[in-house]
Amino acid sequence: MMMRYLFIICAVSFFYGCKKEYNVQPTYASFASTLKIAGTWAQTQPYYSPHPQIYIDSLSTWKPFISFSFTSEDEPDVIGFQNPYVIGKGTNALYINAMYNNDYYVSKYNVSISSDSGTYNTNIPKCFRFIPKSKDSTDVGTVVVIPQSVTLTRRDKNKTQYTITIAPSTQSGNYNKKTGVFEIEILFDESNFGGPKEVRRKYRFTS
Repeated sequence: MMMRYLFIICAVSFFYGCKKEYNVQPTYASFASTLKIAGTWAQTQPYYSPHPQIYIDSLSTWKPFISFSFTSEDEPDVIGFQNPYVIGKGTNALYINAMYNNDYYVSKYNVSISSDSGTYNTNIPKCFRFIPKSKDSTDVGTVVVIPQSVTLTRRDKNKTQYTITIAPSTQSGNYNKKTGVFEIEILFDESNFGGPKEVRRKYRFTS
């Protein structure tokens, strides 16, 4: 009888020991976050802009603009856009402040952005996440939009605010560290100020 109890105790201990070992296997997500992929397009030199371009459908051409990029040690697989050089001042993230100040948007939706230095530019600290193709092929992979709302301030005496939403489009973007290029399409929701619910815009960034 004593031998039977000892056998049962050993079997149970072995089972739970194996189960615990299985549960602590490392995840691929934790590996991807250590690669510092975003640093390719968020370099540390002052006033660095990753040569962003937006595709203008009406002109069938790419239009360059300037936007300061940013990444962090906490999330080295994520890139955002802000101005780390002047406190309280943003940057032309995704061409937003230029886009919503053009004649079409101003006349149709009254969304001209405030010229005050603290609200004219836009901050999107976490905009894109980079996901390598595999552990053995990290120089190429996909780029996804981090869904979020962006608050903008009108150029009126009350400085009223409105929001736009950015989200992934039907397909993810692609990056290539060797060529230094990533391209992506973003789905904009402009229904908060009376605009269309779905507007797709294409972007290209070059390190």
